[in-house]
Amino acid sequence: MKLASAARGVLLALASALGFGLIPIFALYAYRGSINVFTLLLLRFSLSALLLFGFLALRRRPLRPALSAMAQMAVLGLGYTLQSGFYFSAVRFIPVSLAALILYSYPAFVCLLAFLVEGEKPTGRTLAALAVALAGVVLVLGTACGKANLQGVLLALGAALVYSGYITLANRVLRRVEPLTTIAFVSLFAAAGYALLGTATRSLDFRFAPWTWTVILALIGVSTLLAIFAFFRSLELLGPTRTSIISMTEPLFTIGLSALLFAERLTLLRAAGGALVLGGTVLLTVTRRRS
Repeated sequence: MKLASAARGVLLALASALGFGLIPIFALYAYRGSINVFTLLLLRFSLSALLLFGFLALRRRPLRPALSAMAQMAVLGLGYTLQSGFYFSAVRFIPVSLAALILYSYPAFVCLLAFLVEGEKPTGRTLAALAVALAGVVLVLGTACGKANLQGVLLALGAALVYSGYITLANRVLRRVEPLTTIAFVSLFAAAGYALLGTATRSLDFRFAPWTWTVILALIGVSTLLAIFAFFRSLELLGPTRTSIISMTEPLFTIGLSALLFAERLTLLRAAGGALVLGGTVLLTVTRRRS
């Protein structure tokens, strides 16, 4: 691999991680404009789907292969509806840094699902990496007990659990449908999910502050479209293992920005737990790619 291509791939992976890491930051600013979770996520997914399908049309990408996987993508849309709803709700009750650490335990749950659902046989290294990651999860949750809002902690943990199932199913769908097409349909189904939920609960309210549109557009442009495109371009340049490992800087960006913008601070034990989660996740990624 040429050095210039590798450097470009690293920068793209970091840009993607930064974009995704900004998601809860943008959410908190949007809430200050009096927008609620359902309305915010409906706008995010509906506008993202519109732009993604527009891009696919311009590139003349065929959608026929996606039709055969429509049922699975509908389930993915439901999963993403739940995951994003849990995560966006969690940051209203607990610090962004804590929510990010709990969410980023999902690779450990993905690994567990691979054992339970896919029948993947664990190696000794994989089990050791899984133990490290889960020990970090226990430490992060243990330091949160009694000191953080329990509802927020459970919402963040629910987001991690749902996301692990989403990733497991997405790996199957991506064998048949290209990534951008999958994301476009998942965004469409997620938008439909929030339209239905918002209508059923009468919680959709578009009377938020006009300046909130700036945050919404940033959430769509930076943390959805640009982050996705940068991630897939990095995959082409670096391959999945390197890109996945670099992408694990995402919670570090979230934690750093939350400390800078909201004066959030991690306790020493919680930081140690977060280090174990990220370290175990790196080991899981490396060992599973090699096996």
